[in-house]
Amino acid sequence: MKRLHIIILVLLLLALVNPSFAQKTKGKSKKQLQNEITSLQKEISTANQLLTKTKKDKEMTLNEVNLLDKKIKQREQLITTYNEQIAVLDEEINAGQKNIKSLNTDLANLRKEYAKMVSFAYKNRNHYNNLGFIFASKDFNQAFTRLRYIRQFNDARKIKMEQIASTERQITGEVEASQQAREEQAALLKDEKTQKEALQKEKKELNGQVNKLKKKEGSLQQDIKNKQQQAKKLQKAIDDIIAEEIRRANAEAERKRKEEAKKNANKGKTTTTTTKEKGMALTPAEKTLSTSFANNKGKLPWPVERGVISSSYGKHASVVSDKVTVTNNGIDIATTENAQARAVFDGEVASVTKLTGSNTVVIIRHGEYFTVYSNLENVTVKRGDKVKTKQNIGTVHTNKTENKTELHFELLKEQARQNPANWLSK
Repeated sequence: MKRLHIIILVLLLLALVNPSFAQKTKGKSKKQLQNEITSLQKEISTANQLLTKTKKDKEMTLNEVNLLDKKIKQREQLITTYNEQIAVLDEEINAGQKNIKSLNTDLANLRKEYAKMVSFAYKNRNHYNNLGFIFASKDFNQAFTRLRYIRQFNDARKIKMEQIASTERQITGEVEASQQAREEQAALLKDEKTQKEALQKEKKELNGQVNKLKKKEGSLQQDIKNKQQQAKKLQKAIDDIIAEEIRRANAEAERKRKEEAKKNANKGKTTTTTTKEKGMALTPAEKTLSTSFANNKGKLPWPVERGVISSSYGKHASVVSDKVTVTNNGIDIATTENAQARAVFDGEVASVTKLTGSNTVVIIRHGEYFTVYSNLENVTVKRGDKVKTKQNIGTVHTNKTENKTELHFELLKEQARQNPANWLSK
């Protein structure tokens, strides 16, 4: 009886073993990488459409060269993302193979344990097949104990059978997942090869066009210089407009403060001296709007429905000549003809101004933040208008000479310029 008790307890402990496996993926997930791939593919498709639309002859313009250069960078990023996705799938396949091996080992052990239980039951079949084993007990307590052991043993057999079935299902699932990962990887490798071939072709085309344009380097440098002068004029105009907005806001806040102090003096109340805020004075509603705007960093909609960033924020060398440094206070977005510019967030129109070389410029205030939309025509808003997120504010101007439709977009916190690309949704 004692031996039977020990064996059953050992078998019960074995039956309760239920190994589990956890797979950890470092870095970006498959879903994140797939989203990046989809986004980059859309951008490349848009760049292709714009290049097809603007190309008039065999010799590209500087605008088209910039677009091609941008497309090449996007394709390089796409290939990098493909490689990251392939690496993730490699990890999945390797982890899957390890899991399958481990599960097969567990399955073999479970089957051995079950075989021992069946063998034990066979050897002691007389006890289980006959009630004599229970009735032969010395007293009621011993009979009850024997009955409980028999039930526990039967339950342990059932648990072991369920564990075997569950492990077999896990192995089947791992094999199917591993096969699917291999198929995905094969498709990605095929796509990556296609992208690399396209990249080499585009780089060859870019080099050829750049060499052609370098023959006109003198006139191109002058053209870039003229555009930089226009950019400086735009910067000064924007700074002046925002400075005036800050001055008005602070003056209004001061007027209200004095008005409140006068009312309190007439009532014999003591006016509480408030420390003047640094920067732009904001009403409670404007503070709420500013906070909401800041909380949407990286999630703001694009100022046009479809487009490609043709010139990024900050200082960078010209595609054609590294002797010329281009400074961009915002980003330039190449888009389709007749594209509508739209507000990226709720706000109030602070200014609608026409500037030589920049066409119409609309500035929208979002509390202490400002967004600038330059190179517009047929503007549908005026100073003081309240606008909503994604509301159309005007049509992006198309340069017929260069076949270029491009929006210049800036974002500032008071007068401190930000990189708009960091604020727009990816």
